[in-house]
Amino acid sequence: MSSFINYIFAALVLLSFAACAGASPQPSKDMKLKILHYKVPCSGEGIQLCYLVSKNGGEPEYFYDEIAGFDYQWGYNYEITVEQVEVKQPMADASSVSYRLKKQLSKEKAPSDETFQLPLTVDDQSVIETDNGICTYLGGIPINTGDLSCSDLAGARSAVFRHQADELGLVLVELK
Repeated sequence: MSSFINYIFAALVLLSFAACAGASPQPSKDMKLKILHYKVPCSGEGIQLCYLVSKNGGEPEYFYDEIAGFDYQWGYNYEITVEQVEVKQPMADASSVSYRLKKQLSKEKAPSDETFQLPLTVDDQSVIETDNGICTYLGGIPINTGDLSCSDLAGARSAVFRHQADELGLVLVELK
C-alpha cells in the first residue's frame, strides 16, 4: 500500500512540474506615453515627484511608477513606448504593474520661454528646501529665485517657473 501512495505522490509531483514548465509568463502590454518636460509633486509613501503623462492622446495625468531603462531629464518632452507587465506577487503597497522602456520615439527640448505652474505645498508641507543657501524643489531641483529668498518662496502656495537655459534648474517667474 505504501508503494502505491509513493507512486501517486511521485505522479502528482511530476504533473505539477510539467504544469509549471508549460506555464506561460504573464502577458505584457505595450503602451505609448507622452511625458511632459517637468515633474509634479504627488503623494504616495510620502511626497515624491511624478511624471505628467498622456496616454493615447488623453489629458496629462500623474504617473507614480518608475520606468526601467528610461533616463528622464527635466526640460525635455518625450514620446516613448513602454512594456507594461503584471507583477505576480507585488510587495505590500507596491504596484501590481511594472514598466520597462521599449523605445524612445522622440525627445524634444521644451521652448526656453515656456512657463508652467507648480505647487509649493503638498498636504500642507512645503516642497521648498534650502541646501547650502540654494533653494531647491523637493531637495533636488535648484531654483533661481531672483531677488526673493527661499523663505519668500516657501510662504507661497504655488509659483510659475521656466527651465534654466543650459542646466538643470528652475527660474522663478512669479509667485501665485
